[in-house]
Amino acid sequence: MSKNKIIDYFLKQAEIGSWDKIKFSDVEKKLNLKKNGVKALFTDKIYFLEHYDRYIDRLVEDSVSSQDIIENNPSDIIQEYLMNKLDYMNEHKLGISNIINFYFNNPKFYLISLKSTKLSAQIILDRFSYSNNIIRKKLFEKAILVIYLLGFKKWLYENNTNNGAFAIIDKGIKRLKKSTNFFEDLIKK
Repeated sequence: MSKNKIIDYFLKQAEIGSWDKIKFSDVEKKLNLKKNGVKALFTDKIYFLEHYDRYIDRLVEDSVSSQDIIENNPSDIIQEYLMNKLDYMNEHKLGISNIINFYFNNPKFYLISLKSTKLSAQIILDRFSYSNNIIRKKLFEKAILVIYLLGFKKWLYENNTNNGAFAIIDKGIKRLKKSTNFFEDLIKK
């Protein structure tokens, strides 16, 4: 059984509003998995979006070739990465929204999600070498994280289009380029 089918099943259940009713044992029966097959992926449902985030990061990473990195400037690659991430998640927007709403008052969920999203920013920047000090790199990661979170928030509540989210990401990247020299510190690997 592929991880894709497990992810798809969880998101479809979330889409129909059954997130609170999902039990690992039921999923394992429904998808003919070994006992504790789901727990091997994530130990608790609260970690599901973190797992999904890594899955999406792998898809987006695979969509950006080494040739793309050589031929384009870093700001374009990072912008494309952020936009592609939202595009890949678009199919399951309702499920993602329902999961977030389910955990709305749970601070642990927000810490897990923030850590996961921060890792996504690190994954993007790891495609490049960084020529300056580590503090500047961490500040750059935080700036990319903020741009992505602002775009994600817009994306989450946008109907049938990603234009508003993409505009926020585009504007954020342009402002970052104009007001800092972070992008100049990136070196293509």
